[in-house]
Formats: sequence, structure tokens, C-alpha cells
Amino acid sequence: MKALLSSLSLISLLAWQAPAVAAPSSDCQGEQINKTFASGAMWDFCWTIKDQEGLVLSQVHYQAPGTAYRRVLGEASLSQIEAEFDDGAVDPKFVTTQLGLGGNKLLTQTAQNCPSGDLHAWNGRNVLCASTHKAGYLYKYNTQRQTERFEISTSSQIGPRNYTLRWSFYENGTIEPAIGLSGILPAVGESTAQYGWPVGANGEIGSSFMDHYLWRLDFDLDDIANDDVVEEISSVPTPDRLRKTKTLEVLNTETARSLNPETKRFWRIRDSAARNAAGYFISYELVPSNYDQSRTNSRNEAWLQNDVYFTAYNACERFAANNPTTNCGENMAQFVSGQNINRQDVVLWYKQNNHYLPRSEDSNRMGTRWSSFKLLPRDWNAQNPF
Repeated sequence: MKALLSSLSLISLLAWQAPAVAAPSSDCQGEQINKTFASGAMWDFCWTIKDQEGLVLSQVHYQAPGTAYRRVLGEASLSQIEAEFDDGAVDPKFVTTQLGLGGNKLLTQTAQNCPSGDLHAWNGRNVLCASTHKAGYLYKYNTQRQTERFEISTSSQIGPRNYTLRWSFYENGTIEPAIGLSGILPAVGESTAQYGWPVGANGEIGSSFMDHYLWRLDFDLDDIANDDVVEEISSVPTPDRLRKTKTLEVLNTETARSLNPETKRFWRIRDSAARNAAGYFISYELVPSNYDQSRTNSRNEAWLQNDVYFTAYNACERFAANNPTTNCGENMAQFVSGQNINRQDVVLWYKQNNHYLPRSEDSNRMGTRWSSFKLLPRDWNAQNPF
């Protein structure tokens, strides 16, 4: 893999410069997919394939049984993958902008790749698999309710690495974006020069590496895109750790935040006008994950020091890092410029780290490692609609 990344320096010289993109509209961009569960809960959204990000979603709407049909996201994508080795011997590479997850890197799907699912074509090739799966208990008390999730996925092959991009839409309104890393390693004793992940005869660990996954989520709750509010909710323990104090703060300007396992902290994006039948503002909550992953990066990049960024929508801010658009910030840290985000079109940038220590068991097929998080409806409904 190290040799692969080294070779990317040559490929990066050929990376094209992306033009500025127009502001998202309320129109479908690409092809539309609709999923209605037996309960009457429904998702619909549009999807398209871009050369660099690969799968991009737009106009994501959800409706619970007997409730209002509302928009959640205007646009959403995995906007960057940065790959680096722990020792810093090779410059980090931006997989999305230097190689691209779309184009000929996007694999053609077959019925074998998509068991019991439906294949969807883009530019004459089946590249997206859509399927429905059991998702366990929706609730369980004196009675119980099983639930389902609707899943779409694409797969991109980049050298010896495979990235599977997956979006799961749950019957109860939860969204779970995920990226799965797999690939191949050379067999023990085989030359490792091509890959740079040596797995020795005695089973010693090969070159460890870090993937940074950077998600771009343009929230456009309900009908109006530019009237959303970001709230930070924290629960701080007392010195004796017996009690917690809850605080709620509205984030008025563009900002960056770090996850802190000692302080239960989460963020929600709420509408400033639309309310549920009980009178509470509708919202979606970011549920972070992968608290165990290291925040360090071999080059001490400033934009990797924080985990969550909130910015006002700017058409040229397309990639979380290595953003090539002229007259625009180069990465998320530069996107934060003090602009007002209160009752604006809010973009949430979320970073996940996947720190990987190759095992002997990874040769010659590396077991898929998933990195995911959830977007959870909060006060979207006045009560449980199921």
C-alpha cells in the first residue's frame, strides 16, 4: 500500500481542478429512489455519481406513518478520504480528489454482489445496490416491535484497497452513513514491495496506517433551506462524578468542535420554524462514534485537530480537504471564518478516523472494517409513531 500511495504523487499531478458548483436546488439531482415500509413509513431521495466523491445524495425526505413529509438533507456525501502511514515516511494522499471514487474506479454490481436486492444503473452500468434488511427491535417492553432498514451501497476499487460506501435508512427515521475498508495483502513470504504492508513469517505487524473519513452533510430541514439552527448539548460530570449538569448552547457562528468522552456532548440541527404536534422544534441529532480512535496525524495538520465543523453553505466548499476550487478555503479549518450560521443554511462536516494495524489474518484478504455514525430524529414526531 505504501508503494501505491507513493505512486499517487505522480497521479496527483494529473488531478483535474473541479469547477465551483451551483447551490443545491429543491430539484432532484440524478435518479430518484423511494422506499415505503409496510408500516407506511417512507424515505425518498435522489442519487448521482460524481467522478471524485462517487455516490452523492440529494433531497433526502422522510415521513413517519401518519405524520408530515419533510426534508432532512439537501445534499450529503463522503467528501474526502485521506490516507497516511503512522511513521509519516510517505506524504498523506487524498484518495477522493487525487484518484476519485467514481468513474472507472466505481465497480459494476452484479446479482451476486447484491443478493435479494435491486440493481440501479448509472451511465449504462449497474453500480448501486438497494436492499431491505431486518434491523432488530424498534422497541421492547410488554410488547415488541421489529423494524427494518433500507440500504444502498456502491463499491470503489483503488489499487489494492476497496471502499464500500453505504447509506442505511431506518424505518424510524434514523440515517446511518458508513464506509467499509477492505482489500488484499500479500501472502507471507511474498514480495511486499507492491503494497508496503509486510506480514512477517513470525506474524509481526506490518505498516500501520490511518484513514481519515470526512463527511459533508448539508442540512435543509423542512421546506426552507436557510433557517436552521445548531445547538450543542453537553452533560458535564461533577468532581465526584455522581451528578451531571446539562447545558444547551446555540452556536451562532461557524465553529469547530472536538469529541470529549469525559463530557457527554452532542449536537442537533433544528428548524427555526417547523414544530411537531407537541410544539417542539423538529431536529436531527448527530450521534458520534469511534471514540477509541486516535486524533493524531503524522503531519500535525490543523484541520484534523477537530472532529466536527459547522459552516454556512458555500458552493465552493465541496471537499473537506484538498479542496481545489479557486477563491475558496483549502480545508474545513479554513472554511470556518466567523460567518453567521444562526437561522442559515448549515453544513455539518464530520471526521472519523480509522487507525488500522494489519494482522497476519489480513493476508491475503483484509477483513472489512466499517466506520459509521448515526443521524437520529429528535422531536421530529410528537410521540412514537410506531
